[in-house]
Amino acid sequence: MSNRVTIKDVAREAEVSIKTVSNVLNNCGSMRPATRQRVEEAMKRLGYTLNVSARAMKTGGTRLIGLGIFDFSQPFAPYLADIIIDYARQREYGVIINTYGSAGQGIPTIVNDTYRLGADGWLFFTDRPLGSEGAVLEQPYPVVLAGDYLSYGKSDLVTMSNVAAVSDTTGHLLDAGLRRIALLGAPHDCGENLPLSLKDMDESTKRAILTASEGTQHLRMQGYVKAFERRGLQVDWSTVIFAPFWNQSGGVRAARELLDSGAQPEAIICLNDAMAFGAMHELQRRGLRVPEDVQVVGFDNVPEGEFSTPALTTIDPHVEDYARHAVDMLIERIEGYDGPTRTYTTDFELVERASTSL
Repeated sequence: MSNRVTIKDVAREAEVSIKTVSNVLNNCGSMRPATRQRVEEAMKRLGYTLNVSARAMKTGGTRLIGLGIFDFSQPFAPYLADIIIDYARQREYGVIINTYGSAGQGIPTIVNDTYRLGADGWLFFTDRPLGSEGAVLEQPYPVVLAGDYLSYGKSDLVTMSNVAAVSDTTGHLLDAGLRRIALLGAPHDCGENLPLSLKDMDESTKRAILTASEGTQHLRMQGYVKAFERRGLQVDWSTVIFAPFWNQSGGVRAARELLDSGAQPEAIICLNDAMAFGAMHELQRRGLRVPEDVQVVGFDNVPEGEFSTPALTTIDPHVEDYARHAVDMLIERIEGYDGPTRTYTTDFELVERASTSL
């Protein structure tokens, strides 16, 4: 591209030396925070990105896409990243990964990094809503959003069939004659005490959850509730448990809260596999057999589920299809596609293993 913004343009715009811009790009040297901020703002304003083609000619490198994701504290993130890396390689692209952590502000915390990491475009996986109607998606490079939150029409979006997947799975358990079916992983806004069952949830909070248009926990919980409602059954809110963290320790803690309440669930649906692993650990620690005493279902179909004890029954949201579509859409944008934004929703299936006996 003949009019590509150069490092000299950035230096002129920020009123600093080329060396200062270089130091910002390479995250080295000493300078006042205000100077660094001025350079980063100039890069964004001008739409500056590293000239990957020139770098490739010098180093023998390849084309790059970026992946911004929360962290690797639970199995889903590395599982997704591995598939993206493998498929991008098939498309002759390399992958740069940057994590924003499970706490903090999410994607906005890594945006400044993207300007100096040199990817042609970025795939952002979000685990929380995007503020300012998705303003973070308005970047000088192509962006695809992955996750269960709104993109506000500002980028392509890849998401999952969260409501339908949990509704069908809960319905499968209900139709098998089970009634005491607990849910672990309720939304964060369900209460102040952690963890917390929802038996005392006020009606406004309940309504907000059941009408939400985004959010992994909200949507999956909606599916759980819909399965009961479609069969004319009542949800026992005392067995719907908040989980402070969607990892193994969060599953242990939520299962402990459930059992300490005196509940005797016939089955537990965990809103991801990591919590299911933790829940099974706590059940077995207390002498309860899975699936003879309590059946357990997860969500994600991460590879570890096949080798857990017992092997985990789980909802498979077709993560490979999810990743491939995200990569394809991003590469199409990088290579010139300028059409309207698109949304792709994966299908799902229930993979039945030894943690259930249906």
